[in-house]
Amino acid sequence: MTTVVNVSMPPDFVTFAATWQNDGITRLLNYVWEGYDELCRQKPTTLNPRDEVSVNVHLAVQIERKKPKSCPFAFVHTPPELATRLASSRPAPAPDFGFLPLDNLAVMLPLEAKVLKTERDLSEYLKALRTRFLQCRYAPYSTEGVMLGYLLTGETEAAFKNLKRKLRVKLSLHHVFFMRPHLISEHQRRHRRCKTSPTEFRCHHLMMAFA
Repeated sequence: MTTVVNVSMPPDFVTFAATWQNDGITRLLNYVWEGYDELCRQKPTTLNPRDEVSVNVHLAVQIERKKPKSCPFAFVHTPPELATRLASSRPAPAPDFGFLPLDNLAVMLPLEAKVLKTERDLSEYLKALRTRFLQCRYAPYSTEGVMLGYLLTGETEAAFKNLKRKLRVKLSLHHVFFMRPHLISEHQRRHRRCKTSPTEFRCHHLMMAFA
């Protein structure tokens, strides 16, 4: 994946991940899937799938448990993107989750989650992708980011079919997670806010069924 890099930028988050593991992003995303698997197995009575905050808190706990202590990345719930804060007096944009290198907290792999009531309920999901990731509010120093869809009813395949139609871009299988509802889209970020950010951007789409 070719990256257009400005000299004023910190290293891409993907570079940090690659220095840890050859496919470090995949390793981190595996912790996310393992956390989801454990959440589905436990089915805690305190989990309310219709409440995004409730799912986020429960999922964050399980991901943190799956992440080994040797992992050189922190997993943080609602970490601020300080680089894209408009003024020091205003709150910084904050994705739902983020993986941050322990030795450089300026870069992040952001994860944003949205509840999908049905396989067609994609408006908020698409809005988050377009206005936060593709306009560089999130992932200003990363060529990759993650969208999580908490699907309440319907099939993940149908949700992906509707997503592809709305996005009008190709959705590709992940070379490792091809047996999971995990697809990838490639984008060009050309918003004025992205002048010092990587132009090419890859989004991972993880559809998590909460029937």
